[in-house]
Amino acid sequence: MNSKQTIISNKIERHKKMTKHTLKVSKREAVGTGKLNALRAQDIIPGVIYGNGQENINVQAKAADVRVLLNEADNDSILVNLDLDGKAVLALVKDIQRNWLKDGVTHLDFQAVTPETVVKTKVQVKLTGTPAGVAMGGQVSQIIYDLPVKCAVKDIPCCVKADISALQLDESLRMAQVELPANVTTPYNGTVVLASVVKP
Repeated sequence: MNSKQTIISNKIERHKKMTKHTLKVSKREAVGTGKLNALRAQDIIPGVIYGNGQENINVQAKAADVRVLLNEADNDSILVNLDLDGKAVLALVKDIQRNWLKDGVTHLDFQAVTPETVVKTKVQVKLTGTPAGVAMGGQVSQIIYDLPVKCAVKDIPCCVKADISALQLDESLRMAQVELPANVTTPYNGTVVLASVVKP
């Protein structure tokens, strides 16, 4: 392995420690609706990489690889290590265009980032514990499933955990009662209700 290959390999390994998600992409020459539709017919998904002070790069990926990536993720805000023709690019999936009739992805937008890049994204809210109110006949109603957050890429949490074990019947868990991970903020104020225990 030469020095250039070693540098690329080390960069990929650093990125892997930051995210479990990887995707192989290659540069794309095809542009225009007709040519992109032809790619999709071959189970190839077009995309674009932008940001981090570089020019936009048109890319493409195998549809099967994209499906694996999305199935592994908890939500659509995915930090991914792109293997761009052997070059490691850390990126955040910013937009997923879908054909809902055919249940398929038609285009992906990637924002190239560094570990220190501050981004706005969404993370999954995971409720933990069994509310006391359930024993009284109540049931859990989750209001917020994805929480908007702002933080550096290196600080993006896999999820935000919210303990609802203390909730009685007809009580709610509000944002003020949830401790966010370090260096993570949300635009939601403390009165926003994340979940409630209600009568069926």
